[in-house]
Amino acid sequence: MRGSVRGWALAWLASFSVGACGGPDGASSRGPGPARPVVWEEGAWTQPVPEWGSPVRLDLPVSLASIVFGPGGGFGAFGAHQGGHVEGLNHIWIPVVAGTPIRSWADGTVTRIDDMGDRGTGDGRREYFITINYGQGLVGKHLDVDVPLVKVGDQVRRGEPVATGPSAEFMLVDENRSDGERFETGSPVSPFDYLRDEVRQAVVAAHRANMVAPFFEQGLAAGNSRPWEPYLTNRMLFHQDHPDSPAGEWILVNKGWQAPDPDYFEVLAIFDVDNQYGHFQRFEAMDHDWSAPGNKRSATGSWRAGEQSGQLVWALKGSTGKDGTYYSWYRVDESQERATLILEWRRDAFPESLSAGAAVYVERTATYLWDDTHRLGLQ
Repeated sequence: MRGSVRGWALAWLASFSVGACGGPDGASSRGPGPARPVVWEEGAWTQPVPEWGSPVRLDLPVSLASIVFGPGGGFGAFGAHQGGHVEGLNHIWIPVVAGTPIRSWADGTVTRIDDMGDRGTGDGRREYFITINYGQGLVGKHLDVDVPLVKVGDQVRRGEPVATGPSAEFMLVDENRSDGERFETGSPVSPFDYLRDEVRQAVVAAHRANMVAPFFEQGLAAGNSRPWEPYLTNRMLFHQDHPDSPAGEWILVNKGWQAPDPDYFEVLAIFDVDNQYGHFQRFEAMDHDWSAPGNKRSATGSWRAGEQSGQLVWALKGSTGKDGTYYSWYRVDESQERATLILEWRRDAFPESLSAGAAVYVERTATYLWDDTHRLGLQ
């Protein structure tokens, strides 16, 4: 991921929310309507589009043969909590074979091209975002672009090359919807849900053949894909399904953000998943600004319950300077609108109890993470 998750994410939000959709300069003339929930279809590889969603349907921007699967690839699925997006991916990752042209998902108009700055790779490469309005409330943003092959105002056709880059990373917003995470211009939605039926069936079949059968069915994660979030469209917010449990997605509110806390990560996602591939007690954690001195970047690992109620044991790896086994006490408070997780851990031994130095996390809401942290006064 990029050197500064915070800086990249804020610039990304600004580039999408301002001037992303409609109008001569791409600015939407409508704000979001009242929240309108959608019933979740359990066990489905993708989710159905509600009848009030955009009727536009998409094609993949690359051929299935050009997608990298296996330990070095696999889809970064919508809603998955991983890497620099522990809060949950509101877009998707599609790793591709080098040199693959990235094509338009549908007919549309190029409304914006954003220069996101130097990639930091030492070779002068820059990163661009390309926004395309497909009409009827559906707007896409090609991310991770090296070279735009279009310009603002161009009319593009489905399947027309629009960019080159190391991946087909992509974000989709449906202005007609207000479920899930919300922007001023609608809700980010899973592009997999909007594929034409025959394309969606082929994508699901490729995912099952290349990731599910060889890896998930053995209880293994591989590349960007993992069996505790096995679908192409996953729940981004899930604590409500685990009341009084630490499972969920959490934002640290009493430490960090202005400067990284030495002990606790700023965003935490905890999983307790039973599915056809096994029982997974996993977690992901990250600090938001990877360029800040003392940041711990991101971490992943497993957890288990301790011998006493309220105890957890964590096996943490992948962070900067914090890998190891941690022993904690925790308490979940469901008495407020947003649940609270109080957590105190120590390397190699349990703390005596929860103290005034414990970390306090609040449940993440259906608001873009960086906007939520500003509303909480953390940034």
